[in-house]
Amino acid sequence: MTLLQTIWQRGGERVVAFGPDGEVTLAELRRGSLQLARAMARLAGPDRPGMRWALCFDDSLLFAQALLACALGGHRAILPGHQRLAGLQALQSQFDGLLTDGELPGTALTAAQLRLPLLAADDEREADGVALPPERLDLTLFSSGSTGEPKAIPKAWPQLEAELRVQMALWGERLAGTRVLASVSHQHIYGLLFRILLPLGLGRPFDRRSIDYPEQLALQTAPWCLIASPAFLSRLDPAIAAAGCRLIVSSGGPLQPGDAQQARQLFGQLPVEIFGSSETGGIGWRQRHQVQTPWTTLPGVEVRVGPEQGLLLRSPFLPTAEWLACADRIALHEEGFELLGRQDRVVKLEEKRISLDEVEARLQALAEVEAAAVLPLQQGQRQILGAVLVLSELGAARWAELGPGRFLLALRQQLRPWLEPVALPRSVRRVEQMPVNAQGKRPWPQLKELFDEPLG
Repeated sequence: MTLLQTIWQRGGERVVAFGPDGEVTLAELRRGSLQLARAMARLAGPDRPGMRWALCFDDSLLFAQALLACALGGHRAILPGHQRLAGLQALQSQFDGLLTDGELPGTALTAAQLRLPLLAADDEREADGVALPPERLDLTLFSSGSTGEPKAIPKAWPQLEAELRVQMALWGERLAGTRVLASVSHQHIYGLLFRILLPLGLGRPFDRRSIDYPEQLALQTAPWCLIASPAFLSRLDPAIAAAGCRLIVSSGGPLQPGDAQQARQLFGQLPVEIFGSSETGGIGWRQRHQVQTPWTTLPGVEVRVGPEQGLLLRSPFLPTAEWLACADRIALHEEGFELLGRQDRVVKLEEKRISLDEVEARLQALAEVEAAAVLPLQQGQRQILGAVLVLSELGAARWAELGPGRFLLALRQQLRPWLEPVALPRSVRRVEQMPVNAQGKRPWPQLKELFDEPLG
């Protein structure tokens, strides 16, 4: 029996979600999924029994309902990663129908369209338990497309279930008796697994709404866990008082050590960081007790070092048992592995290979710098490095005292023992908070635009 069948056949009185209108039971989720599956079948007609349905939802309960409806009907769920009309139009060839809780785009899309929640149907009384439990759910995710066109990533249910069972074994005990809150979207692999499938697998209720502001955590009255991004954890207010936290998970980008420690001070839990990608699923995890805490591979996952320190991966979460070359660079240690940055974050300056991630790490190790983003810039015929910085209190005082130019010279002097001269940043911009996009990733085109304007 697959995990999807197990979830479906549990007692209907079990609470699966909660929101402003109260709690929702598994029986109610099943009824809604079956009703939707019938509506999808009527819309598809007999000629298209297995369609590709794009799912675009704000409400996590309705999203889960749509996932199960796709599984019941043998359809493929397509997760575009966003709900912007222009983006959906660009992906029209990837799906045949659209399920959403937002406004229907109408003729702007050629696909069939259904808006949730559906109106109560006459046959709703027959909707609980009349269908065989769904065996599997196949879907297609899309990468964020930050460096180009979004990339379609097919996922078969055995891949998802393999990782889901591993994550359930790792965190199930700590999630006992909790409610699952999330600041990340369920439209991406991390949110899909941890915000939707993990709670369903463990029988823990999830919040159908997103946590948009850290202050919402202070309103919780029951034990809770938080599925978050590094960007969300960087915005925590030191004055927040929120009891009842049992687990914090962070993924989607690097979590700064100071942000991890602040979360522990506020909530009593040091965040668990998950390293992975849409293509690979989860690879490793850690709790950053020290700045250089290595990563531990997830059970069943193997890593080794390939050419140019590239990460080679073999994982039960991949479609084949072959070794996969990844874009990340690693070093192996007895306690685990260390991330050295991405291969696509290595640039060649004056015939020398420079790791932008290493330059960022050296900057962030300085007392004046809280966060840094380093990128290559064109200066006439020459390529240089620019640094976007979030300064510490000390750094802000020195910036005011020295001015931008002398401040940069002082930073360069501190970096000289560690970096080649060509790797020292030659241009700097200061921001109060590091920009990130909806997935917690750095928007490199936006950061580059900061250098188009003269330093004020």
